[in-house]
Amino acid sequence: MNVKTMKTKEASELLGVSQTTVKRWASHFPPSFPKDRLGHYVFSDSEISLLLYMKEQVDKGSSLEQIVLPEPDVAEPIRKPEIVSFSLDENEVFSRIREVERSLTQKADEVVSAQVLQHRSELDELRLMVAQLAATVENLQGNGVKSTLPLDEFRFPAMGEISAPAKKRGFFRTFF
Repeated sequence: MNVKTMKTKEASELLGVSQTTVKRWASHFPPSFPKDRLGHYVFSDSEISLLLYMKEQVDKGSSLEQIVLPEPDVAEPIRKPEIVSFSLDENEVFSRIREVERSLTQKADEVVSAQVLQHRSELDELRLMVAQLAATVENLQGNGVKSTLPLDEFRFPAMGEISAPAKKRGFFRTFF
């Protein structure tokens, strides 16, 4: 016995209402409108007639809470959800798993490569900045700017001793 069924979209077009309305009506009466194994509503002829009855009642001004669905026809057998079985060869399953693993490995390699290139460009920028700072220091030393401290007494100042504005201190902290 082959029963013709409709999906939500087809039922909504037949009834002249939106798909959301059909879903709302069906969800209000779950025993009368079962879902398939994927969680979608599939409507048989008897369920379409129930939806038509609900539409008539709503058009007359009834709310969903006021609607009482007629008893189902006893002669009609209860429809059970269809069970679809897949027969896949064991080798095919393993080959698909290997293909998924290969594509995941490839994607991971691409991500790591992109990160390495990004880090390399950041390092190149830092090298350029250090080279510019070194050139500036050499230029200052070449112009006769001398330190007041003897070279053996020179030390790096502690973080609290730095008199540069906070913005510049944050910039130099990125190096250390």
